[in-house]
Amino acid sequence: MRGQRTEKKAHRHPLRRWLGALLAAAVLWVPAAWAAEQTADPDAPPAVEAQAFVLMSAQTGQVFLEGNMHQQLPMASTTKIMTALLAVENGSLDTVYTMRKEDVTVEGSSLGVREGDQLTLRDLITGMMLKSGNDAARSVAHIVGGDGFVDMMNQRAAQLGMRNTHFTNPAGLPDDDHYSTAYDMALLAKAALQNPDFAAICASSTAAITVNGDTWHLKNSNRLLRELDGACGIKTGFTKKAGRCLVSAVTREGSTLICVTLNCGEDWKTHTALYDYAFATGSTQQLPPEEKSSLPVVGGSKDSVQITVQSDLDFLLLKEGSSLQKTVQLPGFIYAPITAGQVVGEVVYRSPDGGEYRLPVTATEEVPEKGKKTGDKKKTGGIFDWIKGWFVKD
Repeated sequence: MRGQRTEKKAHRHPLRRWLGALLAAAVLWVPAAWAAEQTADPDAPPAVEAQAFVLMSAQTGQVFLEGNMHQQLPMASTTKIMTALLAVENGSLDTVYTMRKEDVTVEGSSLGVREGDQLTLRDLITGMMLKSGNDAARSVAHIVGGDGFVDMMNQRAAQLGMRNTHFTNPAGLPDDDHYSTAYDMALLAKAALQNPDFAAICASSTAAITVNGDTWHLKNSNRLLRELDGACGIKTGFTKKAGRCLVSAVTREGSTLICVTLNCGEDWKTHTALYDYAFATGSTQQLPPEEKSSLPVVGGSKDSVQITVQSDLDFLLLKEGSSLQKTVQLPGFIYAPITAGQVVGEVVYRSPDGGEYRLPVTATEEVPEKGKKTGDKKKTGGIFDWIKGWFVKD
């Protein structure tokens, strides 16, 4: 009997030890988990697993967050932002064009147009941006610039300050000499969003285009337009070499931010987290709705002209803890004649880290030359004035 009791005790002993260890672990785990939750910084920026990224203000160009933003990398189909910008700046958007075989037979993603298909340049751009059609990109390039389109791309990049960018094709197909940076792509997006035609196309979650008189319904590959509050563009991209690339924009309460990630496997999640962080933690600087003053006039019917500066924004969203310094750039005087709405100067808001927001200063009234009335136009000579000029000398 004693042996049996000893045997039972021996069987119970490991179980007790196991239960004791489990209880101790639970007791230790609860405070540890609580401590981790308490010490986590709710205002810390989100982790970003991208080869390069940048979060920038579309209004000021100020960089909120970045990682390797000047590293030259392939950018895949986000290239088409430049193709679309050049098209809306230089093309006849509502003119119907006929597709060529050499443009529509191209590798990669496709809108699905064929040789002989007819559609407007606007619809081609829409198909290129929403469906990332390489056939559409090649067709747009031929229509707008022919064989010189790539040169146009690189020239425009230089104008925009994209110093670490070089284009070799309009679609973003892999090429060792075709590259950009997260920062440069943000500069491109900033400029492109200022064009109303471009902005309307890239903000479309869905669109209908007309091909040979038939309606095609397109869905934008940019999921953020359907999933993220305030999303207003811009372009997705992917190749095996470049990885997942995304250029996006979000507007909330009048402020627009641009996010670029290059080679980021979790791009949707990353962009969402970065926007939510920046809008939640950013500083704001109020802008006066209107400021009025006057400027001396030389040779005019009046000695001065009323001027004003107006902003469409109530405030600017800035990187946390930063502010902008205001500078008014005006001449000491202005010569008549002056027209209402004429730009006579500008107000510039600048931050130490390079952010900048410019507003034009305009005349609110017309000031004719001295001795002339408002609305008078200088007479241009007819045949009699021309003949008179031969006989009347100063």
